[in-house]
Amino acid sequence: MNAFTSQQIDDPVEDRLLRAADVQAHLGMSRAKVYRLMQNNILPTVRIGGSVRVPRKALFKWIQDNTLPGQRVTY
Repeated sequence: MNAFTSQQIDDPVEDRLLRAADVQAHLGMSRAKVYRLMQNNILPTVRIGGSVRVPRKALFKWIQDNTLPGQRVTY
């Protein structure tokens, strides 16, 4: 019996886990800044062994939750 469903095998884009370089491209900031946000638990992360990933859905929710009209957010 296979432990994976067909939906899990299809790997929908919205369920992907992003590397720091992917997050960097989405946020338009340096990779070092992305790593700091990940290390300080500012960005939502998933740890898999020695790797740290950001769930794509969680990244876009984080962006939405931290978007303040007319205000600048600094970390």
